[in-house]
Amino acid sequence: MITLKLADISVGIDNKYPFMEALAKDFLTEEAPDITLLVTDDEIERERGSAKESREYLESIAIYRKLAERLPEYDAFVFHAATLNFSGDALAFTAKSGVGKTTHTRLWIDTLGKERVHYLNGDKPIIRFVGDLPYVFGTPYRGKEGYGRNECAPLRAITFVERGDTNTAELLSRDDAVMRLAGQVYMPRSPIAAVKTLCLIDKLVSSVQLVLLHCTPDKGAVEAAYRAIYPDGEPVSYDG
Repeated sequence: MITLKLADISVGIDNKYPFMEALAKDFLTEEAPDITLLVTDDEIERERGSAKESREYLESIAIYRKLAERLPEYDAFVFHAATLNFSGDALAFTAKSGVGKTTHTRLWIDTLGKERVHYLNGDKPIIRFVGDLPYVFGTPYRGKEGYGRNECAPLRAITFVERGDTNTAELLSRDDAVMRLAGQVYMPRSPIAAVKTLCLIDKLVSSVQLVLLHCTPDKGAVEAAYRAIYPDGEPVSYDG
C-alpha cells in the first residue's frame, strides 16, 4: 500500500502492481490517508481499450477513476486540460482530442521562456476550490509526454482551443463555457457526486476568465490568447 498527496488530500492506495508507485513517486507521502482506494480485477479490466495495455497500467487508470468519484466530497474534480504555470497563474487549455492543445501550450513556453512559464500538468489535473478560489493541482496523470510537476497554482483562465485559419480570441459567456466544459470534466456515476460536480462547474465559470481561441500552430496564437487573458497587461514580445 502507498499513500499519495493529491490536491492536498492524502490518498491511500492498496495497489497490486509496482507501476502505480513508480508513476506517482513525486506524490508519495507518509501522512495518514484521508481516503483509501482499492480496485478489483473487474474494475481493472473495464479500463481495457486494447490487448496491448498492461494490467499494471490499467490499474493506475482504474485507481484515478475511483478517486475522481470521491473528489466532489472535497470540492474538486478531474479536468481534461493542459495546464501551464505562467508567473504564478495557472492557465488551462482544453480541446477535443487531436485539436492541438499540447502544440499550443508548447508555444507558450517557446515564446515566453522557461523562466516565466512551465507545465503544471499536461493532461488530467485536479481543480479544487480552496474557499471561493479554484486551484489547479498537478497529478501523476500527465499525458503521454509526461509534462507536469507536483505543485498547485490559482486558476486564472480556461481557454477552449479550436483550429482556425487565423489567430483570434474572444471571451465566452458563462452559459457557453458550461456547455463546453461538460465534455472535459469527469462526471461521477453517483447522482449526488454528479450534482455536486455541476455545482462546482457553475462556481468555476463565475470565478475565472473564459476564452475561445481559434488558432493556427504558430506564435501568433500565443499573442491572441495572451491579450484575451491579460487585457490590461503589456503585449508579449516575440523573436519572430
